[in-house]
Amino acid sequence: MTSLIHTPELREPALAALTLCALSCLALASHLHVRFFDHRGMHTLQVYAAVLAVVAGCGLLVVGPRVLGSGVGWGLLVSPLLGAAVAPLVAAADTLITRRLGRRAARSATRGGRAPATAPRARATRPVGQAARLAGASSATTTKQQWTPSHRDTDVALPLGWLVAVGVLEECVFRGTLTGVALTQQGITARVLILLAATGAFALSHIFFGWAQVAAKLPLSVTALAITLVTGSVLGAVVTHALFNVRIWRYQNTVRGAVAS
Repeated sequence: MTSLIHTPELREPALAALTLCALSCLALASHLHVRFFDHRGMHTLQVYAAVLAVVAGCGLLVVGPRVLGSGVGWGLLVSPLLGAAVAPLVAAADTLITRRLGRRAARSATRGGRAPATAPRARATRPVGQAARLAGASSATTTKQQWTPSHRDTDVALPLGWLVAVGVLEECVFRGTLTGVALTQQGITARVLILLAATGAFALSHIFFGWAQVAAKLPLSVTALAITLVTGSVLGAVVTHALFNVRIWRYQNTVRGAVAS
């Protein structure tokens, strides 16, 4: 199985579009979720999983099996073992970074003292007549078109199966599709830039949870990429991320149980 796009004039734009979509999966999912699925009670991670699956499928069509890896023999055997071995270390690094940055933020807030005084509130005027009707129509249109995260955008209290599925699909896109796209480029500079963009984009996809979580996800992103490049297979990254999510899910449940008691 190879790429289904054999025309060079179509292949390059298809690779560019695939790269942009892969780098912005969470942004696309969040917009779709808020506009079309939030009012139906669907969780944002479920929409995110669907977007990831579509992008991963497009990666197979545009790039070919390289998005899953080109490793054979020892690479396929060692990859999952290596992924399982480093998963606890990655999870520990994530927890350590989160705690340290959380403490630093708390200390900074304490040193800052009281909040700065706010500007005096302007007196509101109420439109009447035609002005009121126009203002109401404008407000309704603006509200409908604006994107604001709902509680389901930042809530990750999902069944474990969903979290594992999202982790697997993220690896298929960030370490599979984007690595495959990078390896199609001729120059080393283009390859490195795409791999760096994929590593950063994965970390930045956690920005909804704060900058501490962005920094905490860098060890996972870098480790998963390293395993993929060394073994030539995305399987190790998939195993690492799946076990990482299981460990984090257990930790979060422990914290919630302690708070509830």
